[in-house]
Amino acid sequence: MQIVRDQRKVSLVLGSGGARGITHIGVIQYLVEQGYVIDEIVGCSIGALVGAAYACDRVGELGEWMRTLTKAQVFRLMDFSNPRYGLLKGARILTTLHQVFDDVNIEDLPLKYTAVATDLEKEEEVLFFSGSIYDAIRASIAIPGVFTGVHYADRFLVDGGVLNPVPVNHVSKKDNIVIAVNLDGVPMKEIGMTAKLNPVGLLQESYYAMRRRLSTLSLACYPPDYTITVPHDSAGIWDFHRSNELIDMGYNLAQQALKA
Repeated sequence: MQIVRDQRKVSLVLGSGGARGITHIGVIQYLVEQGYVIDEIVGCSIGALVGAAYACDRVGELGEWMRTLTKAQVFRLMDFSNPRYGLLKGARILTTLHQVFDDVNIEDLPLKYTAVATDLEKEEEVLFFSGSIYDAIRASIAIPGVFTGVHYADRFLVDGGVLNPVPVNHVSKKDNIVIAVNLDGVPMKEIGMTAKLNPVGLLQESYYAMRRRLSTLSLACYPPDYTITVPHDSAGIWDFHRSNELIDMGYNLAQQALKA
């Protein structure tokens, strides 16, 4: 049976990828300008954070704040932890976010919102669709080795992108247009550069290659109507001081993908 889609309602899937996820703000700006109604958001890691800001009707304010960030301000957001458990606690970032939007219960939001985290011990995805939106964000952004993991309801949770960098399989509104933002696009790096990397660089590039394959498989198994793809090397994990450029990039990539 053919599915008749509502041509204006959107289920938006926002992937993980550190500062590259600031492009999500530009994508949302473009969709809203074009008259699309985003009534479902599924996000992991930075996608869960930006999606939460939109669900709380504060994504514009988040974008304005991000555009002002400098390298020094980004560094001041880093609350260093015991390196045995993770480089950063993450509390300072969430405290600062309270200046942009307040904590609310997910079930009280005006749209369907799902944040994705990973139970590292059971090696399975954990979905947040009720309870504190800040608890959901904190669990979903817990990049292993960077942010300390989260103990939640007898589980040990880390970044949702560990198992599912672009969680299109968790869209529930099947009659909506499904738009996914994949932050693990093919990099723009020069051919042959990988062979010149040191061991740490090679390890990092190997990890990124695995993420790209996971994203590709997820999008192939659960194909959205539109995929907006951000090149993997368009920004480093901490390049939040480039938010002005990244928001504009997201806007332009969304325009290209939907017009195509």
